[in-house]
Amino acid sequence: MSGKNKKLRVPYASKHEIALCVIFGCIAIAAIAVLCNFTSINPIFSSLIIMILYLCGIVIIDLNHKSVLKMMPRKSIFKLLSEEGSIVIKNTLYPVVAMDRHGTILWYNDSMRAILSSAQTLVGESIEKIFNTDFDKESFTTLFVSINDRRYKVEGFKVSEVNDGLYIAMLTDITALSDIEKKYEDERVAIAYITIDNIEDALQFVHEDSREIISEVENKLFAWAKSMGGILRSYDNEKYIMIFESMYIQNCIDNRFDILDVIRDTRVKDSMSVTISMGIAKIKGTLAQREMAAREAIDMALQRGGDQVVYKTDSSIDYYGGRTKSVYKRSNVRSRTFTSQLLAQMARADNVIIMGHRYGDFDSFGASVGVARLAMLSGVKTNIAIDIRDKNLESCIKKVQEDELYTQVFVDNAEGLDLINPDTLVVLVDHNTFTRAQFADIVKKVKCVAVIDHHRKIEKLPDTVRLEYIEPSSSSSCELVCEMLECVLSSQNLSKEVANMLLAGILLDTKQFTRNTGTRTFGTAQYLRGAGANPTDVYDMFKTLPEDLSKEARFHTSIITYKGNIAISACDGETDESYRVIASKAADKMLTLRGIEAAFTLVRIGDQIHISGRSNGNINVQLILEKLNGGGHFDVAGAQVISDSVVSVLDSLKASIDDYLDQ
Repeated sequence: MSGKNKKLRVPYASKHEIALCVIFGCIAIAAIAVLCNFTSINPIFSSLIIMILYLCGIVIIDLNHKSVLKMMPRKSIFKLLSEEGSIVIKNTLYPVVAMDRHGTILWYNDSMRAILSSAQTLVGESIEKIFNTDFDKESFTTLFVSINDRRYKVEGFKVSEVNDGLYIAMLTDITALSDIEKKYEDERVAIAYITIDNIEDALQFVHEDSREIISEVENKLFAWAKSMGGILRSYDNEKYIMIFESMYIQNCIDNRFDILDVIRDTRVKDSMSVTISMGIAKIKGTLAQREMAAREAIDMALQRGGDQVVYKTDSSIDYYGGRTKSVYKRSNVRSRTFTSQLLAQMARADNVIIMGHRYGDFDSFGASVGVARLAMLSGVKTNIAIDIRDKNLESCIKKVQEDELYTQVFVDNAEGLDLINPDTLVVLVDHNTFTRAQFADIVKKVKCVAVIDHHRKIEKLPDTVRLEYIEPSSSSSCELVCEMLECVLSSQNLSKEVANMLLAGILLDTKQFTRNTGTRTFGTAQYLRGAGANPTDVYDMFKTLPEDLSKEARFHTSIITYKGNIAISACDGETDESYRVIASKAADKMLTLRGIEAAFTLVRIGDQIHISGRSNGNINVQLILEKLNGGGHFDVAGAQVISDSVVSVLDSLKASIDDYLDQ
């Protein structure tokens, strides 16, 4: 034992023995004084003689103590338990051991002696030597231990208050039961849903029969299923269900589901690799419940960007893979479907409250404004809940309020709480976790929530979420909202102010169309340009104040290179809220350094350490910051850690980077 768990061992000695040692010590001191003052014997020699005699006395007391330990506990236990059947306890087939309040063994029966490997007596030793676990008299009731490859259930009892307490532990051999339970768990059916992520995109510019590529992937999947004695069947185009025994899951976890790498080796000539997503469930309950859990797991894998396995158990959800960037999807069928569902939900609601994430940016604000325009088409009372005092969005609010439809739309937390009624619909944009919402207390009080986001899904959403549109392949939430607006509203009916904010959100998350863009991104930009969006006006919103430039320099002067290709910069000392945005800009700039593939900036604001992560597409910063309770996108992510030490959070960040690179 070490650290906090280390316990103080109290020697088992009686008060009489301690008193006897003290008396002998006093006599020894007095004898030395007499010999030195009243005899001619050399004082040093006389002192040595007295000390040797004193030590001999201590040794005699110790030997007598050990003898008492071997003999007296049995007698005292027989005396204590004579009325309860001490003979039965001694001769029972169940191993029994008695100990004091410190966990020191006082006695054990023949059955206990038979299961121990030690031929020597363990009386006087700690019970922890047998159980291999800390002894805690307060919680000494039931525990499970292994002794000589056998599994035992230990039931503890306090049987006496004599000498500060006497405890008895009775062991039951449950090895056979454990083996049966393990065999049952191993042979339980596990269900996996598998889908090929990007076959259409891989074949987009290649003249090759798709069946050949699909057949190659299928052969690898069938071989993998066969190696585990499983059954693989196709139920739709490029979609499969696999049934196998749960015993093989641990081996898959140990090799981190290397089937992902096997499939990724399938390339379409010199084009991109083919990837798969998988959802696996191993939970208690019926087969139907496990199948439903596997469906939820595959949905989460796809919403997190694909090329990964989501493994769901009763107690946790684990992620494997996610090493490649999300494939950009060209179809907008899902967008039209979700738009129809959302409009129907809005029409049934009494009022709609739209909300971005805490510390809002152009993307969350622009998406909120766009969704508000959708809600207004349904004729329902619409509000946007936002921190009106946020200086980073103050100018944005004023610009949008130039549109008369938005003059009375914005509300703060207190006003938002007053607007809640049983049929209120809350729409969350640019995030998919309630804890990141601008005003989490509002979200938790409503019964109907919709989510629109382009970040990878971190966890299962609560039951109050009725609709979700999470598309990690999209450049921004503003892009998703623009597509929804385009389905029901012509560009002429969208105001210039709203169009400018939506374009600002797209420009922010695409870094002026240089990152994570596709045909749909430029299509939405064309739609916004038709609505009157002015790139010049939008670019003015991105201009930096002179004082912000000097703040940003604090990050650039403290850059360190980690692992050769990752830049990290930390800013401590006096800061304010403006440093959140400045840290993000600094991370973007650091990514332009030669040889740097990812950049992280850390800044302490109040009691939180804010982290901004950026990547050039080769390193998944979202997976790195997930371990720090953060989230985001493959190449743009962030986290907020409650701590008063930037150094400690920096160490945690480095550990997360190491873990990511090791995997």
